[in-house]
Amino acid sequence: MSTLGQGDPESSSRGVLGTMNGTWILDKRRGAPSMRGYLETMGVTELAIEAHEKGESEHDTISIIEFDDEHFKIKKMSRVTDLGLELKLGQEFRQTLPGDRVKTVLATSDNPGQSVRIISRMPTMNGVATVVDTKTLQREDNILVLVQTLVLKNERSGKEHTTVRYFVPHQGEIGPAAVTAKGTGLKLCR
Repeated sequence: MSTLGQGDPESSSRGVLGTMNGTWILDKRRGAPSMRGYLETMGVTELAIEAHEKGESEHDTISIIEFDDEHFKIKKMSRVTDLGLELKLGQEFRQTLPGDRVKTVLATSDNPGQSVRIISRMPTMNGVATVVDTKTLQREDNILVLVQTLVLKNERSGKEHTTVRYFVPHQGEIGPAAVTAKGTGLKLCR
C-alpha cells in the first residue's frame, strides 16, 4: 500500500460508488458525533469525557484511509487522537498491553474499498470491551459519505452503546496533530 496522503476520496476506481480511499472529515452536524455514551460505557471519568467533548468541539476529526482487497489502513487525527492503524483483512492482530492485558483486532470486508468491519476486544478502565466499528461508504445526492457505526459492549457490566458518525470528503491542508493527542502507531499486518 502506498503512503497515506491527502485529497478527495476516489470516486472512479470502484464503479459509481467509489472507494473510501482519501481524506474524510467528521460532519459534526449529522448523526450523533459525540463520543459521550461510548466513553461512559467504557468507564471513562466525567472529567475526561468533558475534556474529550471540548477537544472534539474545538478541533476537526480527520480520517485518512487507504483500502484495497487485502489491507485497510487508517490514520485518525483529532484533538485527542493521533492514531495509525494498518490491518490485513481476515488476520487477527494481538497486542500485549502493560499488565499482560491483551487487545485483539480483526478487520473483515465483503466489499473492499466500500465497507469494512473492525472488531476489537480490549481491556478498559473497568473490565473488557468489545467494539464493532463498521464503516460504510454511501452516496447521498452528489456526495460520498462515510458512515461509521460504533457498537460498544462492556463485557463486565453488560452495558451497550451505539454511536453513528458521518464523515464527508475533505480537501485542503491538514495541520499537525494537537500536542494533546495520544497516539499509537500500530502496524498490524504483514
